[in-house]
Amino acid sequence: MNYTNISILTYKMETAHSSKNNTDREEVINLLSQKLPKAQIEADLKEPNEWSFALTTRAPKKPQKKRKKKKVFLTRNERKQLNILKLPKTNWKYNELDAMRQLWKEYMRKNLSLYQKIPQMKDSNWNNFNVTLAKSEFIGAELTVVRSKVVTQIGMSGTVVLETKSTFQIVTAGNELKTLIKKPSVFCFTLDNLRFTIFGKHMGVRPSERSMKKLKLLFLPDL
Repeated sequence: MNYTNISILTYKMETAHSSKNNTDREEVINLLSQKLPKAQIEADLKEPNEWSFALTTRAPKKPQKKRKKKKVFLTRNERKQLNILKLPKTNWKYNELDAMRQLWKEYMRKNLSLYQKIPQMKDSNWNNFNVTLAKSEFIGAELTVVRSKVVTQIGMSGTVVLETKSTFQIVTAGNELKTLIKKPSVFCFTLDNLRFTIFGKHMGVRPSERSMKKLKLLFLPDL
């Protein structure tokens, strides 16, 4: 409603009050009925001698929230072009990885130090022990494939230099980089004269997510 309409409305209201002309009052009421909300009409037009209207209403401005910037991640093609998580296939030295193997053993000893002894399947902390083992980091571990549906992988052994959701990449004693598929394989490693067996089907999670993701609680030996 512009300023011209407001002045005409004021004039008609004054005329209506001064002359007490019912016709003018009806015109004003009709005009207000077109401009005012229904709830205000029913509440305020009952007493014509006490009219007081806000002819223009505006909602208060809400403070604008600062939008958080989304994290920008590299696309698959960008990672491929930059050769991220892609190891060179040559120039590996197995003996030079000995320091990594020793660090991993220290890490695993500390990781399993919560348990006074290695539990058996009938023990109450069997599942907790297996969850701890499954959530551990395996880069630096010396793994050997003891069983696998992939015949060419059986007997392969080496130091893990990269782990993905579905594979272990190891460097063998012959200084070769090999890729082992997790799901169809069973692996073992030795720590302080103790031999551990891990099933690849329980390891099918990205290493970065494995420590946070809830794993299946029931770990039974494979028959």
